[in-house]
Amino acid sequence: MAAFLAIPVIAAEFVARKLISVAVANAVKSQIGVAPTIGFGSSPLLLQIAHGHLDAVTVSAKGARIGGLPPLSVSATLRDVHLRSITSLQGAIGSLTVTAAVPPAGVRDLLATPSCVESMPPGVLAALTRSPYVAIFPGRVDLLPPHGRAAEVRMRPWVAGDSVRFTITGLDLAGAPVSTAALAGARAQTFCHRSLGPLPFGISLRAASAATGALDLVFTGAGASFSPLG
Repeated sequence: MAAFLAIPVIAAEFVARKLISVAVANAVKSQIGVAPTIGFGSSPLLLQIAHGHLDAVTVSAKGARIGGLPPLSVSATLRDVHLRSITSLQGAIGSLTVTAAVPPAGVRDLLATPSCVESMPPGVLAALTRSPYVAIFPGRVDLLPPHGRAAEVRMRPWVAGDSVRFTITGLDLAGAPVSTAALAGARAQTFCHRSLGPLPFGISLRAASAATGALDLVFTGAGASFSPLG
């Protein structure tokens, strides 16, 4: 009998998860251009709704478009999500944290500008070409020629406002470090940055770091609204 009586509750839980998942997914898709995967964790959703808010909603997507950046893999956590209307599935997000991973090809696009790669010292640019090979390691981004190691430029990513910036930290030619003066000159004549366009849900760029194989960007925000229509 207990199992029989539990069936309506289980069905209601399933329906609630489906409806809210679709609403959040549509709202997110309207902002990033691709359909995300939505998760609610293991806590009963009906109980959270009864308390007036969802503790946490997770979002993940590949190929997302954010702020004019190349396609990204993103993951996000939406906390303290309030449903303003159960029937229309409109709501507000207390706070959210978004992590985006930019692959090497995307980082190359960020750096392939007249003020960055194209402003490298002539000998360095000749070796790298305007489309260098990008390798990303913990703490640094390396620019290398498409073939061989005639030159190597090491860069550190960082953030200023809503722009991603890269500072040259090392420069080798023919396998040997250049002089301190030559390194300073390369830094002075290059300005490697990308200002981001409008960001979804009012988020702001907070940090940039190089991890193994990707540039990780962290965004945070608070007080955003959502609806199934975006």
